[in-house]
Amino acid sequence: MTAFKRFTALACAGVLAITLTLPAFAAGTYSDLPQTHWAYRSMDTAAQLGIINGVSANTMAPSAGLTWGQYIAMITRAFDSTRYHDAVRSGLRWDAAGYQTALDTGLILENDFLPVTKDTLGQPITRQDVAVLLDRALPDDVVPYQRWWQSDDYVKPAVEETLTDFYTMDKEHQSSVRRLYDLNIINGKADNTFGGTDLLKRSDGAVLLMRALNELDSARYGVKKQVTVRAADGQGRELLPAQTVETYIGQYVGSLLDDSAVPNYVKSGNDISISTACDSYTINYRPMTEPEIQEADFWARVQRGEASAGDYELQDFWLKYPGENARKHLLLFGDAYTRRFSSKQEADAHMVTVTIPVWKLDKNGKKVSGTRSFRIHAALAEDVKEIFTEIYNDPEKFPVCDIGGYNWRGDSAKGEHNCGTAIDINPNENYQIRDGQVLVGSLWSPGKNPCSIGPNSSVVRIFEEHGWSWGGDAWAYNSDSSTGYHDYMHFSYMGG
Repeated sequence: MTAFKRFTALACAGVLAITLTLPAFAAGTYSDLPQTHWAYRSMDTAAQLGIINGVSANTMAPSAGLTWGQYIAMITRAFDSTRYHDAVRSGLRWDAAGYQTALDTGLILENDFLPVTKDTLGQPITRQDVAVLLDRALPDDVVPYQRWWQSDDYVKPAVEETLTDFYTMDKEHQSSVRRLYDLNIINGKADNTFGGTDLLKRSDGAVLLMRALNELDSARYGVKKQVTVRAADGQGRELLPAQTVETYIGQYVGSLLDDSAVPNYVKSGNDISISTACDSYTINYRPMTEPEIQEADFWARVQRGEASAGDYELQDFWLKYPGENARKHLLLFGDAYTRRFSSKQEADAHMVTVTIPVWKLDKNGKKVSGTRSFRIHAALAEDVKEIFTEIYNDPEKFPVCDIGGYNWRGDSAKGEHNCGTAIDINPNENYQIRDGQVLVGSLWSPGKNPCSIGPNSSVVRIFEEHGWSWGGDAWAYNSDSSTGYHDYMHFSYMGG
């Protein structure tokens, strides 16, 4: 066992305290790393744990290459943050601090076969050399185990059978690649090679490092640990004083504080677990919405005996929550259990025409003020006018080129257009698509086409604040058009 492995084993067992000076933050938004990117989860978690930094504000550069200095800094931040940050505080540059920490702990050896010195930290690092570093960083007692999805008789193919270029590496690299393969840290590339001499990208480096850290955390699951926990809002402002909490490796970070710890705030984006790599965590909160405050007030009145829990489903705050519920049914159909109109005649009787302020595009593509009219359920008329007034007044000035509301589509139709509770905006520029096959419309190009509705647009935000759902992500995991069903033009009051 190297000195580095001995140190890590002691630290993770709780004999030594690992203190990360940088707190963990909420899931991030990056201009070049969408949440649909294959490496998003790993890179974002590494950023939350203070292991990797962006190259600039809100930029991760996932395809950029990594140098020896960068990767050694990352791996020592993950596996030996105390010594790394002590080295930084002593006056060493970030890369020199990582290199010195690696020397002190045996991650880098004297007369090492690895091609790195303090003078070559700016050189690019290869995948096979990273395998050696990760192998050395992991304690010897981190061993393969049966995954939950593997049957009792499952036998993993040998690394030689999976990675066709395994024998092109020397024995030192083979040994490390074999171990990481057995630990499911290395799976190989799409062409069944490892690509050992390929230069490492930031995305690949973060994924490999986080897989290794996950194996260590899994091996240490349940080990008791004291951490510092803070509460902050989305701008980083502290909402509660820092406190020390007794916890364990693997506990969900969001559970470290009670849900009611910060009045009129709710937890937001705390989706990581306690790791061996980090002793300081920030639980992020966002202000409660008005409906959420009303709901909390309702339960407070129930506790005081001023309201009955049996009336919960019929409270007005449900009108601003997304999706279908009894209170919305009562508003729209006069009955908590009725979901649709039974005939066109009945539906027509409940519709009105609304006229809304909008921005239009003239023949030169310039935004000009105007109005548009369409039919909608009478019970939603004022809400709809308020929604579009807010969209009109928003700095984005989103243009409404075409719009439709109530449309009886037959007695058997189950959609909300029959109810006058759905609105389609700019249908040509916000197509309906299922698993990559376009069904209605021509395109969806948010950020390029001004009439396309993006997931972070003012249109989506404002509709959601009023309890409406967006078809761009209501029926899929996210707004990615390549998989699942998406109707980017569509907004519905009951989520259908």
